[in-house]
Amino acid sequence: MAGLMACGHHRTSGPGSPPDLLDDGWPVSSLEAEGMAPEPLAELERRIEKEEIRAPDSLLIARHGKLVYERYWNGFKSDELHDLRSATKSFTSLLTGIALEQHLLPGVDTPILPLLQKYAPLENADERKERITVRRLLEMRTGLACNDWEEDSPGKEEKMYDSKDWVRFVLDLPMAEEPGQSTVYCTGGVMVLGALVEEAAGVKFPELSRRHLFEPLGITRFKWQEANGGRTDTGGHLRLRPRDFAKLGQVMLEGGRWQGRQLVSEAWIQASTTSERRLGDSRYGYLWWLNTFGVSGTPVEAWFARGNGGQYTFVFPSLDLVATFTGSFYNEPESDLAILLVGQFVLASALRQ
Repeated sequence: MAGLMACGHHRTSGPGSPPDLLDDGWPVSSLEAEGMAPEPLAELERRIEKEEIRAPDSLLIARHGKLVYERYWNGFKSDELHDLRSATKSFTSLLTGIALEQHLLPGVDTPILPLLQKYAPLENADERKERITVRRLLEMRTGLACNDWEEDSPGKEEKMYDSKDWVRFVLDLPMAEEPGQSTVYCTGGVMVLGALVEEAAGVKFPELSRRHLFEPLGITRFKWQEANGGRTDTGGHLRLRPRDFAKLGQVMLEGGRWQGRQLVSEAWIQASTTSERRLGDSRYGYLWWLNTFGVSGTPVEAWFARGNGGQYTFVFPSLDLVATFTGSFYNEPESDLAILLVGQFVLASALRQ
């Protein structure tokens, strides 16, 4: 689903002109003023126009804390809310960090079951289940029989979506191995993490996010999806405007700050983005993907939020750069198109190659 249709400015800034200055907290500048070459992005636009490359729904770039490029395709506009799918998980990670720092949650190595007593007694009782901690949920290392990438996995997300209570469904799953043994992509674990934070904070996740993250970021329009069982879908389907999605990257880049205000500690950002654990094509931190891009022999470290269909916010700390894509390539090979485009065009622009 493309999101809520909205009237609003459709104007996009090409490689030569700065994005519109709106009342949303983003300072604006031009590519050249922030040391980026416009030619690679002009080339990207030409190739999209010639239909040599399929168009994402949006591409936004921030350099040195300023929005320098903003472009929409496929009829999308800047003030439409876009379904971020699993990129939502990275917001859940940030909010978990905030809850921990405000001592709403006891600590990252706290076992989760005592904090979720309302779901007791659980099916498939197993002493290994009692060793699942907050950290294991953040790392996707719970040991539960839950793998979204395996068709016959008992905890595959589609099976969870069909259940009456998503959190109970996940907690009732059998254990496949000891927690911490391997990294396995499981949306259900992030649902449990969201429920844990809700329980600890005593408020619903949308209200928690509004108070502690969205309001400080100047994000006024957002939509979380409800989950069966009275919870919030913290594993996917948060809807935001692309300019607001890009703010997530800027907060990470600035060590947990937005315009000088510390929202979450630098230590949390570091813990979230430091990992040698592999998951699929990348390393995996606390619900953040980590990888190294090679651009003409130059290695560039990246952290990114990632969602089905082409939802990405990339953070390149060494280049002081954030690049945000939205797309509608759901369950298509082009879901990963942004990974190619960011390397070939955005990083080429930043490295002036």
